[in-house]
Amino acid sequence: MRLRRRTVPPRPRPTLVADPCMGDPVARRLYDALEHRDWPEARAVLVTAEHPDDRAFYLDVCGAVPGVQYWIGHHTPDDDLAQLVRGAHAVHWAWDARGGRMAQYTGTDRFQVFFERLRLAESYLNDVVSRTPDEVAAWAFMVRTARGLQLPLEDGAFRYGEATRRYPFHWKANFEWMQTLCAKWYGDHERMHRFARDAATRSPDGSMLHSLVPLAHLEITLELDPNQTAGYMTRPDVRADLRTAAELSIWHPAAEFRPGWQNPVNIFAMGFSLSADPAAASAVFQRLGDHPTPVPWGYLPGDPTENFLDARSRVAPVG
Repeated sequence: MRLRRRTVPPRPRPTLVADPCMGDPVARRLYDALEHRDWPEARAVLVTAEHPDDRAFYLDVCGAVPGVQYWIGHHTPDDDLAQLVRGAHAVHWAWDARGGRMAQYTGTDRFQVFFERLRLAESYLNDVVSRTPDEVAAWAFMVRTARGLQLPLEDGAFRYGEATRRYPFHWKANFEWMQTLCAKWYGDHERMHRFARDAATRSPDGSMLHSLVPLAHLEITLELDPNQTAGYMTRPDVRADLRTAAELSIWHPAAEFRPGWQNPVNIFAMGFSLSADPAAASAVFQRLGDHPTPVPWGYLPGDPTENFLDARSRVAPVG
């Protein structure tokens, strides 16, 4: 009698829900406070976030909390910090209305709501900087609103300058300005790459701004088909750029993994994955754990979290 081979069912694919708090307990405390409309508790968290990068990250967390726009106004305009949360949240609220598709695939009705909400954000953030001009995070968020509202490039440059004059290595300000200089917005590939390299060059060793160099390469792939992407990302010069940037930032002894560090580290994870550098990719994925970010995984077709899982599954653990 012939015995049938036992069929082993495939393992179920792991599910992963992106965490806007990135596993940070302080961010989770802030998120929960806003979700429960506990402004005194949320304010207490934000007051302690004095480092410019920490403050911007926690404000991005505020933007991810649904429904904040319906009650935060009760604490403004007298409270500048509440007004700052109101503005940062309105930026995220605007992009939620637009969705994640490219401009040519976004409907007119969505754009109308997008602009309405961005104008609200502009109003709130302008109110903050008019009274507290040293609020770096407000200037950084306004770089993004300038881009979204299609204001003249000079307006965005002014806001970027105000932010970086106060803190030159601000992650969000530099990231948002580089996005403005991308071909998909106001710039072109040459200008984008030049800015990324200049930002990295003037940054100290260990700075996460070195991740803008691989991000610039990933921006190029938005215009390429899968075969062209593979050809571009595996070029020797591109692979060398990724390795050099990692050695000067996430692999450097002076690297400082502040709250929100997963944003630049995900850039390296995707960069190494596409550049056929599995050893580097595996090491970066191990550090990341289960914390994908929309940028850059949303650059690939499909769901960003699924893209992260797919890329991670293709590299074997190191060691």
